[in-house]
Amino acid sequence: MPKIVDREKRRTEIVDAYLRVLARDGGRAGTSRAVATELGVATGSLWHYFDDFDAVIAAAFHHIFENTTARILNRTEGLRGLPALEAAVREMLPLEQVTQEEAAVVVIFWGRVATEPQMGHTQIEVENRWGAILTAHADEAVVDGALRADTPVADLVDTLLVLTTGQQVEYVVRTSIGVAARQWSLVEHALRPWRRH
Repeated sequence: MPKIVDREKRRTEIVDAYLRVLARDGGRAGTSRAVATELGVATGSLWHYFDDFDAVIAAAFHHIFENTTARILNRTEGLRGLPALEAAVREMLPLEQVTQEEAAVVVIFWGRVATEPQMGHTQIEVENRWGAILTAHADEAVVDGALRADTPVADLVDTLLVLTTGQQVEYVVRTSIGVAARQWSLVEHALRPWRRH
């Protein structure tokens, strides 16, 4: 009797193996051969579950998006307004080990999108979902009086999204701007004109 394979479980195992390889050995090590070795299988067996390696990278990016969104919702539970907004942004930035490891995958994914633009739909999904979360908390902050009534919420949220996106690159290429203290200083700079004191 043929063995029944849980296709989604196997896809998840492949993505997890890819993420382990990157976390342990760095971005250049993230190859199909390395992933297969990590799983103890032949490289060709990966293609029963993914069309190509770009699809593995895209799935890893989507996995990170889902995990980060879950962390944002967990971190902001019971919070509202400005504290919730700041907590959400902290989860988006590469400030801690988990988000720093994820940043490498994010930047690799963006590099692939440059030549395969159809892969970019997940980034649009990220910006829409996270933008909605940040907008809700910024609106609360205005209602609560923590941000000024004339705060341009849409522009502020766009600024924070672009800032968190850019900091992924700054961290991965190890610039001084990517240092945690400077990352958060830029967030404070974006918020400062709209804070009510």
